[in-house]
Amino acid sequence: MNIIAAFIWASSIALAAPAPICHNITDIAGGGLPNIEAPPFLSQNTVLGLQIANFLENLEAFFFVDGLKNITTWGINGYPNDTIEVVGKIAAQEIIHITTIVNLLNTIGAAAIPPCKYGFPVTSTKEFLALGNTITSVGIGATIGLSESIAATDPALIKSLSSIITVESRHDAFFRISDGKAPNPTPFDTGISGIWAYNLALSFVVPGSCTVEPPVPILPTLSVSPPSGPRFTNTSTIEFAWDPKQTPISFEASKQLFIGWVNQLNVPTYTKLTPTGEGKGRANMPFGLEGVAFAVLTSQRPDDINDLTSTTLAGPVILPIS
Repeated sequence: MNIIAAFIWASSIALAAPAPICHNITDIAGGGLPNIEAPPFLSQNTVLGLQIANFLENLEAFFFVDGLKNITTWGINGYPNDTIEVVGKIAAQEIIHITTIVNLLNTIGAAAIPPCKYGFPVTSTKEFLALGNTITSVGIGATIGLSESIAATDPALIKSLSSIITVESRHDAFFRISDGKAPNPTPFDTGISGIWAYNLALSFVVPGSCTVEPPVPILPTLSVSPPSGPRFTNTSTIEFAWDPKQTPISFEASKQLFIGWVNQLNVPTYTKLTPTGEGKGRANMPFGLEGVAFAVLTSQRPDDINDLTSTTLAGPVILPIS
């Protein structure tokens, strides 16, 4: 059985029922589930973080499995001959990650998160590879944030998360190279909260299709109007839009609003938002942002991303810069 046929068959089973993993998946992924002993207990915050990770990995796996089927039709003209093989390996590795997290949640008696239905705005191999960079950037950011939160309460998981995040970074490097960008745009990746990552992922989820959802607050959406070209620059003036009738935005509308920017290991940076209409405003991007940055609407200026998460009025939105 060739790699595509084997993967499509096996992955459709694995996504619906993540354990056990068939040999086709482990062969393509380059290995199977870890045989280390799971911790007998995890804190409530860590359980929620793992459920969010489960939610994100479900989305990633479907995106790569679906993309794998599509690019065999779209073709890989202009891309390396092994592009389909690499995407297949990425998808298989994501299924291994899903099963690892699900098994861990099952071991401690916590609920796993089954897949939802998804929709992705891609109609070509180029669009698929570009969106792959965005989706993996969100997953990497969420894993960094989860690693930080478990350091004090559940340090036994740090090794496992560190082992996953390095693989996710290799996935991201592949998508960046395929899109004609440097694989290593910054010395540090950008960590984000699980709440932000969950809300970013919701834009690809078919509403009402999730049978189980992690107990995470859903934030009002924030959209941007990019300047000419597919990427933002450090001199960009960006137009933001949101629904002014949603709470808590409606309670804060009379205050000075800011755009909070998060990038690499730096504390959040803020620029004033100039209103341009109801539910619209313009803000300058701070100088010095590189790689990908995340932006939110807020009326406060905390110096910690977790505090910024709790004061987010709308967003986040991800902005590719370099």
